[in-house]
Amino acid sequence: MPRSNVKHYIKSCMRIAMQLLLLLFAGLQLSAQLPTAQSIASKMKMGWNLGNTLEAICGENAWGGAVTQATIDAVKASGFNTVRLPVSWDCHSTNGVIDPAWMARVKEVVDYCMRDSLYVIVNIHWDNGWLENNVTPAAQQQVNAKQQNYWTQIANTFKNYNEHLLFASANEPAVNDATGMSVLLSYHQTFVNAVRATGGNNSSRTLIVQGPSTNIDKTNTLMNTLPTDPIANRLMMEIHYYDPSQFAIITQDESWGKMFYYWGANYHSSTDTYRNATWGEESYMDSELSLMKTKFIDKGIPVIIGEFAAVKRTLGPPSDQLLHEASRQHFYDYLVRSARAKGLIPIYWDINKQLYDRATGVILDQETISTLMQAAGNTPGYVRLANRATGLLADGIYRNTNGANAGQWANSGSDAQQWTVEAADGYVRLKNRATGLYLDGMGRTADGSVAGQWAFSSSYNQQWKLESTGSYIKLKNRATGLYLDGLGQTANGADLAQWSGSSSNNQQWTMTAVALPAAAMAATTTSASIAPSQANDLNVYPNPFTATFSVKADKQDKIESITIIDASGKIVETKAHPSASDLLSMGATLKTGSYIVVAKGRGWTKKSKVVKIIK
Repeated sequence: MPRSNVKHYIKSCMRIAMQLLLLLFAGLQLSAQLPTAQSIASKMKMGWNLGNTLEAICGENAWGGAVTQATIDAVKASGFNTVRLPVSWDCHSTNGVIDPAWMARVKEVVDYCMRDSLYVIVNIHWDNGWLENNVTPAAQQQVNAKQQNYWTQIANTFKNYNEHLLFASANEPAVNDATGMSVLLSYHQTFVNAVRATGGNNSSRTLIVQGPSTNIDKTNTLMNTLPTDPIANRLMMEIHYYDPSQFAIITQDESWGKMFYYWGANYHSSTDTYRNATWGEESYMDSELSLMKTKFIDKGIPVIIGEFAAVKRTLGPPSDQLLHEASRQHFYDYLVRSARAKGLIPIYWDINKQLYDRATGVILDQETISTLMQAAGNTPGYVRLANRATGLLADGIYRNTNGANAGQWANSGSDAQQWTVEAADGYVRLKNRATGLYLDGMGRTADGSVAGQWAFSSSYNQQWKLESTGSYIKLKNRATGLYLDGLGQTANGADLAQWSGSSSNNQQWTMTAVALPAAAMAATTTSASIAPSQANDLNVYPNPFTATFSVKADKQDKIESITIIDASGKIVETKAHPSASDLLSMGATLKTGSYIVVAKGRGWTKKSKVVKIIK
């Protein structure tokens, strides 16, 4: 054989060997096990439900509000690190086939969460009750067939997602006895079998099964076994908490019970005694949650509280309203603290226009968010307050002496325009990030008086009541009774003032979340064998990919270059000053194999491994 042919033959063999090694590497990555349920549970601190959205019958806007990336960004910035996505599938299906456009939309929302390194739970929700209202022997065969069909389609769509994605079998399956429990276990077994059969990361993905009616007492009594899983330590349990229902749910008196307005031993009314809770308070809550700790958590099976909330009522006398709202915050605080102490993962039930405006991501109820974060032991996020009339932001102006005036300034990105909001027994305190001082009414009761700043104290002057007014909020000082007011002043450096309550736009503010502190951001990010999120804060997803992948770093707006390097060390793709659209469609021309993605900005470099596979 001529020497030139020998060289060509050797090079061809080496090329084939390299391709085989790359494919083998990709295969090994795909078969690598994801972390255990216990490991994942230890990182899921405080959760949030995207309620009344993807599970709406039959369309995302049917019950009041589509979700955007801005909303999920706000959820992450607020301190939540877990998102539960209730989803309907049956009404989006024809002859058992899920509408590809609907599947793509659900995938898009999951990707919103993955971009923010959140844990995300996808379930089959109420969905017109085809499963949860039919946990009977008569319906068992038909329901199991649907369960198998839908979960096969869902699981195949997400089979290459990392451990941040979890699947949940159902929502609140109606079961009251041992017969129903036996049927429900068959539905859960079908769910486990269907997901595992799709392979990829689904072979070791953490799966969540629901107790009967997600009721603690029924779960404790009836659920004495779990589905069989071919891989150990990959199952979680789910219950919900709405006790006492007279406080948490009902909005009118019923034949079986009256509404409760006030919950908690220290929050009973001395005048409206008829509406004080008569059961289900602190000791009951502790006892109920302890049942789940003993039955599951102590045996290595994590438990999520997939939903909890308490209706906010509108009462007549202002004193009753304040006491009700304070008792509601106490309910949240006590529940989250008790749950976390026992190892349960609390996930708050939220719908549009409650905690957030879904269209914009604007915060509408920071008081509840702060209560949840403090109770969970999470690092609070920062917020900005923008005046509706002037457009200026509340600003500490870097004045760090007690009694210094608080001011207003055009948005500059300054730490002086960022505030942490601390829950304070039905009120909030606002602490400036730059000065460390708290927004203070200073005991000034005259209209037009200046709001100041002061080191922390227990004074009512540092406590503000957040009042929602559409997509805006108002802040009323507990001591002075005046509202935070921009006074129509549009000049940078203008004083921040107070005024008696009015309908003026000067008293209306938008509250938006800003990024968490770096340490808190890092705490929500984990490494994985196959992961769109890496410990170095560079997100590459989906990973592995078949067509293109997207890139996001914590400092994405300052990324100056993206470089892709192949297994031999050769640079195969580079983008200088990539646009947002560039970062959403990388790797289209790459061949199958393993690559390193390097993102660079001023003073920082982030790297992540990515694998392209054959579709």
